[in-house]
Amino acid sequence: MSKKRVAIFGGTFDPPHLGHFIIAEQIKNRFSLAEIIFMPAGMPPHKKNKDISPDQDRFKMLRLAVDKNQGFSISDWEIKKDGYSYTAQTLSQFVPQLDAEEVFFIIGADSLAEIFKWKEPEFLLSEAKFIVYNRPDYDFGEILSQQKFQAYLNNILTYRGLNIEISSSFIREEVRKGNSIRYLTLEQIEEYIRENNLYR
Repeated sequence: MSKKRVAIFGGTFDPPHLGHFIIAEQIKNRFSLAEIIFMPAGMPPHKKNKDISPDQDRFKMLRLAVDKNQGFSISDWEIKKDGYSYTAQTLSQFVPQLDAEEVFFIIGADSLAEIFKWKEPEFLLSEAKFIVYNRPDYDFGEILSQQKFQAYLNNILTYRGLNIEISSSFIREEVRKGNSIRYLTLEQIEEYIRENNLYR
C-alpha cells in the first residue's frame, strides 16, 4: 500500500471511546487507508463555554489506544498551536507537511450539516476531501441535496457503518455518578481515567 492515503480524525476525545475506534477502523478498511491520524483539538471554537479536560490527559488517553494499532497514529499539532482549532488551518498548515498522496478529513453527518458555520467553509469544501460517517437523525441525501453543497459533491464521500451510540459526555456522566464504564472505552483508558481521577 502506498504511503499514503491517509485520513485525519479530529475531535475533543474527552474521553476517547470505542465508538471512535470502531468507526476509524471501519473507514480505514473501506477506503483502503494506510493511516488514520487522530488529532485532538486544542481549543475547539464550538465548545468555547464548556469545560474540556487538559490537553495532556486527552492526548495520553488517545496514545494508549493508538499505540496498539499500526494503522493509527496521533498528532499534537492542534494542541500545540496557539488559539482556537480551526480545520481550515489544519488543512492549510498541517496537511502540506504530510508525506501523503491523498488526505481526507473524517467527520460525522452532524458536522457536515453544520459545516457552513465553520471557518472558511468554501475553502475547506473545495480544497479538502471528506469522509462522512452516518449519525442517527441525519440523512446524507437530505443534507447533500441542498444547493450549497452542489459544487463540492466530488470532495464528499459518505460511509454507512455501524452506529455505535457511545458518547464522551455519557461516559463523563457515568464516572461522575460513580458507575462502571467497562466496555464503553478501552480498558487502559478506563484505568487512566480512574488513576488520574478524571471527570469526578
